[in-house]
Amino acid sequence: MQIQITARNVDVPEKLRSFIEARVEKLDKFIDGITDVHVTLSSEKYRQIAELNVHSRGNIYLSATEASEDLKLSVSHAIEKIEGQAKKHRAKKIDKKRRRSSRGEGEGTFNVIAADTDTNAPKGPSEVIESRRFIVKPLTVEEAVMEIEEERAEFLVFRNASNERTNVIYRRPDGNFGLIDPE
Repeated sequence: MQIQITARNVDVPEKLRSFIEARVEKLDKFIDGITDVHVTLSSEKYRQIAELNVHSRGNIYLSATEASEDLKLSVSHAIEKIEGQAKKHRAKKIDKKRRRSSRGEGEGTFNVIAADTDTNAPKGPSEVIESRRFIVKPLTVEEAVMEIEEERAEFLVFRNASNERTNVIYRRPDGNFGLIDPE
């Protein structure tokens, strides 16, 4: 993280500089991957103004300006504003993920149950070993093949983008792929 402090019409004592650096480094808790922080301090008559610009990975840009009679207080309030913006941004990101996953809850979510396939096990009623939920994504058949190769999975349940039906693509013993397309 690179911290730049610019002063206009004001002298920045070392104590204030170290205070700013310490508070800015704590922003890492709220913002992932901060790359650049620019702090501009200025003075106009009785007002002490602090302006913060924070850049981070993923093109996240947060900015806050605060003015008061004390420069340290202005910096504190500006950092609090940045923290609030970061929390709001994180909440939006989490909410977006939740909406995306809840959209697939009704139609397009499947439980996959794997039964015991151990040949040495005594014969009797089958027992459920594993149950997983899959969220069905709309993909083309080619994208599904790439996805199954990428994950090194045995099968993939997906919504075929061309016909909007739920399909299953699986890896065959000969190394090719099979497609189950129910009508």
